[in-house]
Amino acid sequence: MKYRLLGRVELSDLKKVDIGGAKHRTLLATLLFGANEFQSVDHIAEALWDHDQPKSAHGLVRLYVHQLRKRMGQAGADLLTEPGGYVLRVGRTDLDLHVFESETDQARALLAVGDHEAAEARFAAALALWREPFTCRTGSPLLDRLHGPWLEDMGLAAVEGLAEAQLALGRWLPLTVRLRPLVDRFPYRERLLGQYMLALHRSGRRAEALEVFHRVRSVLVSELGIEPGKELRALMQAVLRDDTAPYPVGTRLVSLAAAG
Repeated sequence: MKYRLLGRVELSDLKKVDIGGAKHRTLLATLLFGANEFQSVDHIAEALWDHDQPKSAHGLVRLYVHQLRKRMGQAGADLLTEPGGYVLRVGRTDLDLHVFESETDQARALLAVGDHEAAEARFAAALALWREPFTCRTGSPLLDRLHGPWLEDMGLAAVEGLAEAQLALGRWLPLTVRLRPLVDRFPYRERLLGQYMLALHRSGRRAEALEVFHRVRSVLVSELGIEPGKELRALMQAVLRDDTAPYPVGTRLVSLAAAG
């Protein structure tokens, strides 16, 4: 059985399995976020109804678990009942979130030793697991609060890792295409913005790179009352100098400026 959390909550066994309605989807998401660990009935009820739990909440949780277990077929045996709650046993390669974490860990190790080709492939494979970057549609306000921020950060960190590998390999054009929508969505992510500026500059789009910096600075000053970080400012100066030094190996945001 294969489970998915990255983008949409899904279950498949050769083909997609109908897991039921919105409550069943939220139940499965709750169990998957805590895969192989005990999940209390109270926690599941809170995920299902937040602060508006019906009096029959515990009974309904038991009913939804029973229904989900039936829909899972033979894999339903992995949804264990324990005193006061449940445990869903999931193999390490059976949940896309676990696979994503493994792929990105390996990609970062490859990046650290300068194997940019292999790192690029690993990051790309990890990011391909997301159906809707970078969210998980669980239908539960509680799960969104608990897991939404770190899922988003994890996805963006993988994009930044991929960008570092592609910058080192000189893949400017595909990188500008990938980063363009993200810099609009995440205007405070300075490493991402710096990578986008560098990719634009190396693609011969120096004016656009400078425009990105000024737009970011305007947002930071007007909304947060702060200036861009010193690394982003140094990168802007390097673009102004039209610095074309090679991209150095490392994790610093300011690759171009560091080489100048």
